Amino acid sequence: MRAAIPRYDEPMERVAATPGPRAVPSWPRRSLPWLAFAASLVATAALVVVRGEDLAVLEALDPAATLLLVAMQAVYLVVQSGRFHVVLAKLADARVGFGPWLQLFVLGRFLNLFLPQAGNVYRAVELKRRFGVGYTRFAAAFVNAPWVAMVLNFALGAAVVALAQPAARVGGWPLAALLALAALLAAVAPLVAAALLPLVPRRFRWLAWLHGRLAEMVAVTLASLRDAAYLLRVVAWTLAAFVQATAMLWLGFVALGSDVGLAEAVAFYVLLQLATYVPVTPGNLGVQELAFGVLAVGFGGAAVDGVVVSALVRVTGVIALVAAALPLGGVQALRAGRAVDAATAG
Repeated sequence: MRAAIPRYDEPMERVAATPGPRAVPSWPRRSLPWLAFAASLVATAALVVVRGEDLAVLEALDPAATLLLVAMQAVYLVVQSGRFHVVLAKLADARVGFGPWLQLFVLGRFLNLFLPQAGNVYRAVELKRRFGVGYTRFAAAFVNAPWVAMVLNFALGAAVVALAQPAARVGGWPLAALLALAALLAAVAPLVAAALLPLVPRRFRWLAWLHGRLAEMVAVTLASLRDAAYLLRVVAWTLAAFVQATAMLWLGFVALGSDVGLAEAVAFYVLLQLATYVPVTPGNLGVQELAFGVLAVGFGGAAVDGVVVSALVRVTGVIALVAAALPLGGVQALRAGRAVDAATAG
């Protein structure tokens, strides 16, 4: 049985009638992510220089492993789409087939390469136009899917490391314990936020909107816990993504001639997922590379290995995405996405 989804249209209408905060000038909104990007690049370069490392590791790049990495990135797109589709099918009021959703998922990712968030708007508009999926339902799925995936990935990572390499440490801290703590924090953070946000004055429209989305996500998630079949599908797709992407990260290090264990590959995958869900710069350029470099150092390895693997995963992912998107109508979607972005800006 489909879980009932609470509606927040009336509260949002009332809030819309109240004055909101003063609009932030456009130039800080646009420049701050790029300033963060520049700062992360400087920090990454400093990390490599301080460690006395260079990019000679690129000479050991294995072309065959790199091509295999591109193929695995294409498979990963399908797995990611399947995981999101399970949540969307649960929350939507309309039936959306896996094939049409895969097309929308790939094209949305493709648009996000050029226009931040344009792909998400494109998905919402097309789901509404083609299948009658309400914007509220898509927003609930859009927030719920990554949260559930993050919690499960942290939990799976903690379990795998605890069973396979319990002695694995990052900077002297037990990796399994760190991942378990991250899973707990990720699970309770929206619950705490949903409980505290009502205490904040509702004159800020974006806070009221955020409270509505969080409350909706929590309500839907708690209701879905009673659907064993749904939970099984979510866990199955998340496990498939976990195994496939962990192997992909391991292959990235193999392509550079670097030997890593299962625990390290799991940690890098979880970090990659966190970077995907918490964007700081456009595409988290620089930030992801810096994080990978720091994690490599935490494992006692070379910072440059983590930086280069991050770049390799990013590049092969873009190649696979473009190769998949163009036959599915990437150019037409890009034109539509630019039109939507222009209409929104106007």
